[in-house]
Amino acid sequence: ASSGGGPKLITKTITYTAGGTGANGTTTNIFVVTGEIIAVYVMAFCTTDLTQSGATPSLVMGVTGDIDDFVATTIATNIDAGQFWASGASIPNLVAIPAAMKDIVTTDNITCTVTGSNNITAGVIRYDLYWPPLSPGGLAVPA
Repeated sequence: ASSGGGPKLITKTITYTAGGTGANGTTTNIFVVTGEIIAVYVMAFCTTDLTQSGATPSLVMGVTGDIDDFVATTIATNIDAGQFWASGASIPNLVAIPAAMKDIVTTDNITCTVTGSNNITAGVIRYDLYWPPLSPGGLAVPA
């Protein structure tokens, strides 16, 4: 993706594992942002159920400076395959994009963080970002 021009759609798929992106306390960059962009929308779609070890881990999505700005704490096992993850819930078939996930101006990387206790042991989420640059050189790329 390059700066300038109209909105662009970029995608990042994250596979969660206990020893990596699913480890409790781990923050993973989804999209790296340079300059200023407008997140027309950011959306998450689960393609493989999230599973856990022991007590319940949770997942949040936000930006470097505010880890739950886009999606609040959601129990990982409540994020199901074939459903959208939005507003702290997993939603089948269709969803109106929540206000917290659209029309956001940011200079921070877009991230997801495992919170709560224990690990997410498996699962896959595809993240989509539709964005244009706001500043000269504004850019977003999959991490």
